[in-house]
Amino acid sequence: MDLTAETPKPEDLTRDELIAKVRQLEGIVKRLESTNSTTEQSSTQGKKQRRQKPQRKFDFSKYNTRHVALRVAYLGWSYDGFQSQETTDNTIEARLFEALTKTRLIEARQMSNYHRCGRTDKGVSAFGQVISLDLRTNLADGPGVIPRPGGSANQRDG
Repeated sequence: MDLTAETPKPEDLTRDELIAKVRQLEGIVKRLESTNSTTEQSSTQGKKQRRQKPQRKFDFSKYNTRHVALRVAYLGWSYDGFQSQETTDNTIEARLFEALTKTRLIEARQMSNYHRCGRTDKGVSAFGQVISLDLRTNLADGPGVIPRPGGSANQRDG
């Protein structure tokens, strides 16, 4: 099938021609979907399954925190804006906090002293969004460091 050939406008087609065109496009979509699912299956079959170790509880009480400002840049085409929303979790802020929690830089959003400067709408990108929050640190002192009573992670032997 030649997709580069000029096709008539839908308004110039008869009802039967439109139905035939829709069926043709549905067939193409089904072929593409089956090709995609076959590719995904073959890529997962070749991987070895590793046993997952039970994850240890992370003790945030051993670490100091540090209040930092981060400048964030993102392409927002696939997201529903920057600010978290009750109706969706497909936001930049939601993904950001997923990453910060997964990497154990914060324990929870509610405990991170988080502030944002501005926001964007659905589909909008940004290249200088600024946020501030408290992140876990190994530093004992310095600008922005908030010592935690009994914190011992910054004490090293030797």
